[in-house]
Amino acid sequence: MTWIRRALLAVVLAMGGAAQAAGPLDLTVEYSADVLVGTGDQARPGKLWRTPQALRLETTENGQPQTVIVRVDRSIAVLLVPMMKLAIETDLSGLALTQALLGASDRLKSTNMGPETIEGTRTTRWRVETTPDPKAGWFRGFVWATEPGVVMKIEGEGEHRAKRGYVHLLFRNVKVGKQDAGLFEPPADFRKLPVTDAMLDALLKGMEQMERLRGGTPAPTR
Repeated sequence: MTWIRRALLAVVLAMGGAAQAAGPLDLTVEYSADVLVGTGDQARPGKLWRTPQALRLETTENGQPQTVIVRVDRSIAVLLVPMMKLAIETDLSGLALTQALLGASDRLKSTNMGPETIEGTRTTRWRVETTPDPKAGWFRGFVWATEPGVVMKIEGEGEHRAKRGYVHLLFRNVKVGKQDAGLFEPPADFRKLPVTDAMLDALLKGMEQMERLRGGTPAPTR
């Protein structure tokens, strides 16, 4: 699973599950946080900025910066490619798994597993899972969130279009407060490239092939 697939799955979960419908993981504040993506020697540091309707996640992989912006209010996800000054934009409603997690509350089941303290913060641990679907795929795992909906930890696995991936995120140094709206927009000098779900899938497959040809080194998507 490429970093783009992992990042999309991660940010969808960090949006707090069914963000377009009332639910136990709904966010009611704005905040920023440090994030640790992965575990052990493979763990990578990053940064998260959140509002109830938008998210920005910055991480690195093999030294290359990776940025994903999600706008629930516009139903879009944007992948930034700084080297090419490119913003690859796709409709969230076209991403079946994303749609299931963000909007299709009938496919998302959440179970309260009780209180638990994460990084010194009192949270509720939720077991979340989607109903398996041939097109949309599936996800199952756990999300730890505070009462205002601040996600402190995510663990689980999912599959979309026969691509399976594991998600491990730990959030630290949470700072609640108003976030700069500019963080959730592509840079003004970036060219927007709208793509459909099918186009995005073809793009990801091409990038995965490039990774294999480069001996496991990610293609230059920075």
